[in-house]
Amino acid sequence: MAKARGAAAALKEPEPITEELHFRSDNAFLCLLLNRRTKAIRVIDFRAGALPAKRLFIQSVAQREGVQKVILLVEKDEVSSWTRVGFVREGTVPGFYKRSDGHLVGCVIGQRTASVEVSDDALKIAERTINAAKKLADDIEDPVKSVTVKETDKDSALEARDLLWAQHAGEAYGAFDDFGRDAARIFIEVTGRRTKPNVLSAEFQDCFGHSLIEILRAPKTDHEIHCVIAGLRWLNEHLKAKEIVSAFAFAPVDSLELATVFLACGFRKTGLLAKGALLGGRRSDAILWTRKLADPSGGSDLPTDEEEEDDDEEDEKEEKDEKEGKEGKEEKEEKE
Repeated sequence: MAKARGAAAALKEPEPITEELHFRSDNAFLCLLLNRRTKAIRVIDFRAGALPAKRLFIQSVAQREGVQKVILLVEKDEVSSWTRVGFVREGTVPGFYKRSDGHLVGCVIGQRTASVEVSDDALKIAERTINAAKKLADDIEDPVKSVTVKETDKDSALEARDLLWAQHAGEAYGAFDDFGRDAARIFIEVTGRRTKPNVLSAEFQDCFGHSLIEILRAPKTDHEIHCVIAGLRWLNEHLKAKEIVSAFAFAPVDSLELATVFLACGFRKTGLLAKGALLGGRRSDAILWTRKLADPSGGSDLPTDEEEEDDDEEDEKEEKDEKEGKEGKEEKEEKE
């Protein structure tokens, strides 16, 4: 009997790298997009309400699967509901829903039940990284010379991904796994002088108008940085032609190379995520990099830096007021 059970276990098919898990009740319906490669979950909530039950389901799945990070992108009026059940407001993706922004809330899964936020040290590191990267990005020519950018097919891109993650996991950055449901992808290969070929990808959804940018290997040398910049600039133009409104990506707070790439391609920081990036097998706090590619209203002018900074300040003020209100409520409950 024991041998039969052992043989059955050996024949059991391996679990898929990505999987959709659903939670449905009389007043709740949500989908968990589980990624076993990156130990992360993206939650898509189809029905407001019943937050404690949803949080319990998310927590149980995350702990069972060894997940380290959970995120949601929601409308602005849903943020406070999720922060009340232990999630943290971590950033904004302008134009995520074409005509409205996506607000990112996240949760680090661990032994503690309290919310984990980006530390003051990580905030300082992110600021230093961005300031240093701005100086480097200003000196990079447009267009970048001596770099070849070409579309590549899905099978070749995923073969390169699998080889890198299996044999050189310390260099792996982009996973090219599903971030959304029923999304399309484009893959490009970039090559230049004294560099190995690298692969970039954009997952996009026409109905919402947003796109996730991924880079297979994080650049290390100046030549590699220039190659990735050329590739990302090409992707920006391709996505604009498809009328995609926004692009976003996640990168470690201390990655000067990736910060240089995103700044040179018109991206800006619109959030910080606790344990939000995985690079070389190490999970670290992350900068949320975003770029508004088009005006969904049909106008020709995109928001200016000053207008976007005003929006950021308004969001930060609301977040501060929300946090102070929560702390005041907890203090009152302790006194009672």
